Amino acid sequence: MPDSRKLSILQVCSATQAVYGAVQSLMTLASAQQRQGHRVEFLTFKGKPFGSQVREAGFGVREIRVRTKIDLQAVVQMRSFMLEGCFDIVHTHLSTSSVNGAIAARLARIPSVATVHGMSGKLSFSAANHLIAVSKRAKEHLLRQGVSPSRVSVVYNGLDYGFTGGDRCDVRRELGLSNSHFVLGTVSRITPMKGVEYALQAFAKLAGTHAGLRYLVVGEGDALESCRALARQLGIADKVIFAGYKERVGRYLAAMDLFLFPSLKEAMGIALVEAMALGLPIVATDVGGIPEVLDSSCGIMVGARSAEALADATAGLLAAPERMAELGRRALERQRTMFSPETMERDTEKIYRQLIGPRTGDLASVPAGITA
Repeated sequence: MPDSRKLSILQVCSATQAVYGAVQSLMTLASAQQRQGHRVEFLTFKGKPFGSQVREAGFGVREIRVRTKIDLQAVVQMRSFMLEGCFDIVHTHLSTSSVNGAIAARLARIPSVATVHGMSGKLSFSAANHLIAVSKRAKEHLLRQGVSPSRVSVVYNGLDYGFTGGDRCDVRRELGLSNSHFVLGTVSRITPMKGVEYALQAFAKLAGTHAGLRYLVVGEGDALESCRALARQLGIADKVIFAGYKERVGRYLAAMDLFLFPSLKEAMGIALVEAMALGLPIVATDVGGIPEVLDSSCGIMVGARSAEALADATAGLLAAPERMAELGRRALERQRTMFSPETMERDTEKIYRQLIGPRTGDLASVPAGITA
């Protein structure tokens, strides 16, 4: 008979704040687990705003100061909290929390799972009993490093149903855009690996022949100023809007007509799922886990590091509004089917229960791995 008892789950995360995709996906998972009746608490790092954000979201939180990549004093404190809380499973996210949290879980003799949210090195996750990769490509990246296939499962990130758009006209007015503008958009951290410079170069190729075209970039990062400088150099600064980081990103997606995702390296790309949820047609690069999120029915993929390929694909869609509309409809359908919070919670819970097994109090009874 399947085990249906409710679980006590400890989510461990070293995030500074709930800004980027990995942490938003964690919050979506935790909320879905809570809706299923499981007890979910968080262990976060003292001195970072994330602890307060989690508390405001209605979860119990313990904050522990972690000073180094491996902090033995923090590990001891984590172990004590895990034992006091009588948790069934420890689930870690991001590298520093996965190092310290998984070691503490082993000392507490509680099985642990680590989600690998990026194309990451294996060492930070080696103490976990099992790994969750957010795409098949991310799993392959771990296998190439020598991780056993039985230790890694794939669970796609889901998008919370609370994610919504905004009033398109209001947001456009806020940004100085009119309804006559056709808006290309990107939501991303602005770092070299996100490829925004190639999207700017592609936009420059298109702007000369499409007078009403505008490009909206939502996000911040260490390449933001260089991208601003590039826009000036290309003579498109008056047609590009760098909106910065926005907490309610759905409002700004609602102002867009076509989503560009020019990333050079991507495990999955939760921003893609957000764009799909609002029915946007998408042009993205064929890298990492992106082909698992999109397929030819709901998006166009091109080679990375090619402004010309981005421009050509976008121009083709600009000339075919009916195709754009169809891509957007299919993107929405795919998001609802494959990237829902229920699907993510169900697949994650299956891994938890296989790891926990019949609880004997002996970690030796925990399986060495689970077939993906």
